[in-house]
Amino acid sequence: MSKKLILLFFMSCLFTMGQSKKNSKLDSYISRKEIYEIKYNPEKWIRTESSDWDVQFHDKYNLVNVYFIEYDYFITDKKLKGTIEDEYKEFGKIKNLKISKKKINNLTVNYFECELDYNDILYKYQGFIYNGKGGSIQMQFGAQAEAIEQNQDIIDELNNGISIIN
Repeated sequence: MSKKLILLFFMSCLFTMGQSKKNSKLDSYISRKEIYEIKYNPEKWIRTESSDWDVQFHDKYNLVNVYFIEYDYFITDKKLKGTIEDEYKEFGKIKNLKISKKKINNLTVNYFECELDYNDILYKYQGFIYNGKGGSIQMQFGAQAEAIEQNQDIIDELNNGISIIN
């Protein structure tokens, strides 16, 4: 009898796990040129419209901010470092800027990571710039250093949600 109860409990746990996976609904954002789609989990990310960026997201605790923009021009590899540094110059000088090629959903992107000491608080930024059809796109994540480290899994999940619309 106890073996049957254990088996029944095990089966009900598996069923519950399967149901929660099925019920997690993804939402999507289509870029203004209708070239890119970003699929995201609305239970983890809240989307807001922006005047400076095409769209912004933040995690449910409002610790990590995400910015996405679709440019009407290309950002060449030669101008990549200067472009990133210019974005942060009003807040201070960025440190430890690292740029590397990375593959995200069949897109080879220029992935960057950097730090910024602003008002004695260390912020970390990461993201990518991709030159594709219609110009460049940029997606970047920013937060206090501790928040980036603790939320790297949902950052990677959102990064992997971007794709080209066929």
